[in-house]
Amino acid sequence: MKISLSLLGDYIDWIEKDPQVIAQQVTAHTAEVDAIIQQGALLEHCCVGQVITISKHPDADKLVLCDVKTDKGKVRVVCGGTNLREGMCVAFAHVGATVRWHGEEMMTLEKVKIRGEESAGMICAAEELDLVAQFPEAVGHTIIDLGDDDSGVGRSLKEHLGLDDAVLDIDNHAITHRPDLFSHVGFARECVAMGIAKWKEEPKFELPSFGSSPLPLKLKNDAGKLIPRYLACTLSIDDVGETPDWMKSRLEAVGSRSLNLPVDITNYVMFELGMPLHSFDLDDLKGDISMRTAKKGEKIVTLDEAERVLPEGAIVISDGKGIFDLLGIMGGLRSSTKPTSRNLLLHSAVVDPVAIRNTIIATGHRTDAATIYEKGIPPVIAAWGFARALQLFLDHVPGAKITSKLETWGDDGNPTDVTVSLKHIHSLLGSDIPSKEITSALKNLGFSVESKKDKLSVKPPLWRIGDITGAHDVIEEVGRIYGYDKIDPQMPTAEVALPERDQRISKMRDAFKEQRFYEVLPLSLVGPSLLSRAAIEASGCAELTNPFGEELSLFQPSVLPGLLEHAEDTIRNAPAVLRTFTMTHVHSGGKEFMELGLLVASREETDLKSDPFLCAKADLVHALTKAGYSMSIQPAAQAPAHAHPGRCADIIIAGKTIGQLFEINPQVRAAFGLPQRASAALINIEALLAIESTETLAEPVSGFPPVVYDETIAMAHDKSVAKLLSAAREKSSLLESVEVADLFGKAEDKEYNLTLRFTYRSSERTLTEQEAKVEHEQVLGVVTR
Repeated sequence: MKISLSLLGDYIDWIEKDPQVIAQQVTAHTAEVDAIIQQGALLEHCCVGQVITISKHPDADKLVLCDVKTDKGKVRVVCGGTNLREGMCVAFAHVGATVRWHGEEMMTLEKVKIRGEESAGMICAAEELDLVAQFPEAVGHTIIDLGDDDSGVGRSLKEHLGLDDAVLDIDNHAITHRPDLFSHVGFARECVAMGIAKWKEEPKFELPSFGSSPLPLKLKNDAGKLIPRYLACTLSIDDVGETPDWMKSRLEAVGSRSLNLPVDITNYVMFELGMPLHSFDLDDLKGDISMRTAKKGEKIVTLDEAERVLPEGAIVISDGKGIFDLLGIMGGLRSSTKPTSRNLLLHSAVVDPVAIRNTIIATGHRTDAATIYEKGIPPVIAAWGFARALQLFLDHVPGAKITSKLETWGDDGNPTDVTVSLKHIHSLLGSDIPSKEITSALKNLGFSVESKKDKLSVKPPLWRIGDITGAHDVIEEVGRIYGYDKIDPQMPTAEVALPERDQRISKMRDAFKEQRFYEVLPLSLVGPSLLSRAAIEASGCAELTNPFGEELSLFQPSVLPGLLEHAEDTIRNAPAVLRTFTMTHVHSGGKEFMELGLLVASREETDLKSDPFLCAKADLVHALTKAGYSMSIQPAAQAPAHAHPGRCADIIIAGKTIGQLFEINPQVRAAFGLPQRASAALINIEALLAIESTETLAEPVSGFPPVVYDETIAMAHDKSVAKLLSAAREKSSLLESVEVADLFGKAEDKEYNLTLRFTYRSSERTLTEQEAKVEHEQVLGVVTR
């Protein structure tokens, strides 16, 4: 977006005149200035010259010799212009001027000889002085033609063309919520508020008197709330007239070219006030007019002569012959204002920004008007723009008269008061800004401010009705106008301490990895089919309202399905025994909690010693011990459907059940293609961490040697080894430890062989073999009973 400092000068007197400083202030307070464009940058050492004589070059058919009258007297140059004539005024560049040679490479002119003839300067085409926007026809071998009026000969070319403006190129990404700043009046107000300018006279735009005659056609708003504010009337003109030079130069400064006076007026008002308007040739409209939304596939030929297919919902205007305007984007070619137009319909409309945005995306067509419309134009701007356009029509278009009454609907809105305390302002900005400066900053921006003890009642102006919604918005205005550079930067004073870390989970994770487990991270979203294969009901699961697909439609009620699915994919390439675990959140029973799951699956047939159930139990005991817990198991009262009905146990810690250890039900195992036995454990981590862990204490090793015996005994599967070991420990005070050393047999056999290792030791003396045997016989009597 381009802002002309010359156009701003219509409304404000500059206190700060340096464009560089103005750009710095605008960047600091309002929006980033990407560049400062100095008009006529290549016009130094250039003047209006007049061709006095033209003669043929003696050694070049396409070149001529010219004597040119300049501000430095008569100068002879060699020129290749095809439109030269004696008496014409041209753009002349003296030696020392910098030009763009043939519109490309920059070069500084010197006195040279061209085909043996001396040339001291250059008669320029538009592309050589960056003046293509002003003289689009003067390119290539066609030089700039300034006419035959010699009154300006010798005058500075920059002054003659009025190219003394400085233009700020604004990055509008930071002001997309500020439709009032898509205008020169909006930036004039900002410059006054930041103290680099003062109002010549604060702008007021009042509607003129209208006639009593109704419009010659009916206007129907079939779009409803999509057009909340609207103004229109008809005008008659004697001729489209000629656009004043000052308007042309300002349009060119902001990147718009002059077309014809009525169109130029509407474009000028758009850049001046941020209100896109449109004038239609009234004689081209047939029947009543309807403002409505387009049906999918309808078409329009727009002003750029392109036929566009409209999306459903685009806001259009149509008459008896069809659609003639794509409202908020671009007018139609059929109803455009032409040199022959004598009766006009001028309108100003506020259009729903979402509808405009959707149309831009659907058509891929963006215009200056659409860019402003999609920001959400405040209703009051529609009335201002309409009033300003009518003023310019009546002042500059030959014979312009208003020929109808005002057709209008909607109002300018009613801003809501915002109450904000001075304490809140000081706290949020980190600076005790004086209340007078706060009030002054807000009033300069157009806010109404009333002081109520230590609070301010602030009413935003009508042009800020869309973006000022609460105290935070008001405080932002105060901060940026006061100047963030005036607020001393301070480091946070709050203490930053690392939170205490619970190492229990880390210890368990490390313990599993020590036992050759792989940690897997399956998705936390599952589908009904996966749960069905895992024998888990999907009816009570938490559902996603907008899932990617049925297979990802539920939050996992357990980590088991994910572990089984991973095992299904990897078991063929796994070692003889696949060990995996995961810790993640699940949703079950209406609650969310973290669950630990581990799976031990064998790829080959196993004996009792390598049975997955016993391996899973041993690995779980090891991990829980590392975390400071002593685990025991007891037969589960009822096995879930995914567990083997005869091999399922509750995991007990400190008398509380915190999970289950089980062999996978053979039917579930078959559903996932697991060839041999597989076992799993599921633990509620939150229930586990609620139990206080105990520290593992190290005891000194006795200096006296032990006496060790290994005994193998026959055991039935229904007999508890834990009770057997407990009874053995109670029988002898010299029994330091008794533990399982080995297992022999198969899980399906009625009995198996159990090898126990008994260690006897005294802390006071060395035991004799005879003493140890006596103790061992007593213990063995309990074990074999």
